[in-house]
Amino acid sequence: MTTAEIITIGTEIVLGQVVDTNAPYIAKALAERGIRACFRTSLCDDKEFLKSALKIATERTDLIITTGGLGLTANDITREAVSEFSGVHLIPGNEVSIHIRDVMGKQPVHGVNEYSKQMLVPEGALVIINDNGTAAGFAFCHNQKIIVCLPGVPGEMQSMLRKFLEVSDLRYKTEEGCTLSRDLHTFGISEIVTEGVVKRCLFSDYRVKTMTLVHDGIITINLLSNATTRRDAVKLLDTAEHNIRQGLGFAVFGVGDETLEYSVAMLLKQRKKTIAVAESCTGGMVSDKLTNIPGISDYFIEGIVAYSNRAKIERLGVPERLITKHGAVSWQVAKAMAEGIRERASADIGIGITGIAGPGGGTERKPVGLVYLGVAGDGAGEVKECRFPGSRISIKKFSTNTALNMVRLKLLHII
Repeated sequence: MTTAEIITIGTEIVLGQVVDTNAPYIAKALAERGIRACFRTSLCDDKEFLKSALKIATERTDLIITTGGLGLTANDITREAVSEFSGVHLIPGNEVSIHIRDVMGKQPVHGVNEYSKQMLVPEGALVIINDNGTAAGFAFCHNQKIIVCLPGVPGEMQSMLRKFLEVSDLRYKTEEGCTLSRDLHTFGISEIVTEGVVKRCLFSDYRVKTMTLVHDGIITINLLSNATTRRDAVKLLDTAEHNIRQGLGFAVFGVGDETLEYSVAMLLKQRKKTIAVAESCTGGMVSDKLTNIPGISDYFIEGIVAYSNRAKIERLGVPERLITKHGAVSWQVAKAMAEGIRERASADIGIGITGIAGPGGGTERKPVGLVYLGVAGDGAGEVKECRFPGSRISIKKFSTNTALNMVRLKLLHII
């Protein structure tokens, strides 16, 4: 099987100032073509470090893809490092020069000259034009290993990677077969239960491996299949997904890039239902997630952040006596918030959320992490009491996802 190493270049990545999203994207794109990413390296803007990383990578993998370091500043060292490592001279690329001049348009000549560094590519390299910027990428062969250098800007890198993979002969170039991956997302069950069900569903099929990842209450099941051909690998994934969905039932809400909010939006559309949201401790996070979905305006009526008791009373019609008797953080108030926003917005479904996100404000009876979530709709409403762990942000995220999942189950007539 063709193996690969991904090298991300940038001091800001090593210092944790920027999260590297390029490497996961590249790894998935390669896996779809039967190429296994075995190593991932991040290093700062240092030419000697990059040369050392390239040496190690070429000794242990067939394909090396770098991102970053193709800009105009002194910190952009990828061209020089690759040239010195491979012994291939850098020369002005005619195709790159024309592209940069086209991008610059009628800019003065001295403006174009500022980009002279970006016009350099290794002699004999395949040039990968950047349709979204001036930093061209390139690919060339060194000691029977392929080195591909791409910009670090995710939007630019992604389109250029696709270009390279389309024109290269790497697609499904593997003797052992094709390896593909797929993610299934679940909510509402524990990781231990999930792993147990998955194990039973897949029996002892060594051709499909699994791994679970947990974040904000969501459990993602990563499926990895290995077969002789891509078609067979897809069949294995389809069968595994079918069996897992049978075993986990409505706990599975999405596949691939599908999110909880996407699942809710699609169900609202299918059921022709509308929704309105009243939030306190989540501060508008549920509304924010829903409005990330294109076309949601047909189903999302209104979102209110009723943070204070006064706002709950005046904006949502929560009876003051409920807050006085039970406190703002109570199932009675969450229920009243959900019913209040539903009635005021004339929506089919209303959500009400109230809780203590911390780090202060908790008591022995009502500790930090206590959250009540209400969903009002046709028939009886549903209120859930939760005690979420973690930081203030974690509690808000857990609460948001739980509320979305409650709506999803409501639309599926599970609750």
